[in-house]
Amino acid sequence: MCDIERFDDSLFAILKECRTLPNFFDAVFGFLNRRTDFYVISTNSNSHVGLPEGFAERFVRNTFYKWKPKDLNKNEVPEAVIETEIETEVEIDDETDNNKGIAMKSDDIEGDLRKLNVENDKNVSDSYNGGVFDNYSWSQTISDVDVLIKTPFGVTSKDLIVAIHPNKISIKTKKSSLVLIEDELCNCVKNSEAIWSLDVSQRKLTVHLEKRSEIWWDCLLKSEPKLDLSKMDCSRPFEELPDEAQAKIEELQWNQERKRLGLPTSDEIKMRETLKKAWNAEGSPFVGDFDPSSVNFN
Repeated sequence: MCDIERFDDSLFAILKECRTLPNFFDAVFGFLNRRTDFYVISTNSNSHVGLPEGFAERFVRNTFYKWKPKDLNKNEVPEAVIETEIETEVEIDDETDNNKGIAMKSDDIEGDLRKLNVENDKNVSDSYNGGVFDNYSWSQTISDVDVLIKTPFGVTSKDLIVAIHPNKISIKTKKSSLVLIEDELCNCVKNSEAIWSLDVSQRKLTVHLEKRSEIWWDCLLKSEPKLDLSKMDCSRPFEELPDEAQAKIEELQWNQERKRLGLPTSDEIKMRETLKKAWNAEGSPFVGDFDPSSVNFN
């Protein structure tokens, strides 16, 4: 994880140039469009280009709530996303703090668990590197987990009891004590950074969890069948790769573009520079003006 505060001065300079937040965001997302594969939809789990459908929106949403202040005044938040704390239990240990999970209040939702058809609601991003079950689905990246849970008729955010511990998750309704999901997690999470929200139109509860360690999970709950990690897309987003790996990928992309334009690659440029230095050196078989076209590079 990079130290993002080191970009503050550069970002502030861009913001001053843009003058307004809409222009700033337009510049950011325009850059993602022009210079990255952020908007490319990947249809093949083995592809290293693009993201699965819905992942780009999810990254933006999760990052928004990650940095959202927890003490915002009620009047400062749009009605559709009013923040409220609702008996969210958090078990504190040596690696957590007193911050509770964030809950988004929404209007009453309609429908019934028995009437919800899992097959009709399937989305590739909802179970990417994860699984789909009768009442919930989950997906993961190397650093976080997203859980999508079906909710019963008439349930609002005030009707839920959400308890997220480092190694366990429990979500129930208050009145009927209906268990929506409850079990030990496959691995530990940073429970103090958990985010959950109730969607009005989709009748779904979304839970975002940050992994304690950057490892791939073979299940969400210990009671689930194990996934085959060898068949999982274990690629990582470009920005999460080490600096050396990013530099190598950028060099490969640059060389591919040079080849497409019929221009020398980085290796060919280095070879020509070396040849130029040795052209008239003592013992060199070449004499006269430097002429790389007379040399056959293998």
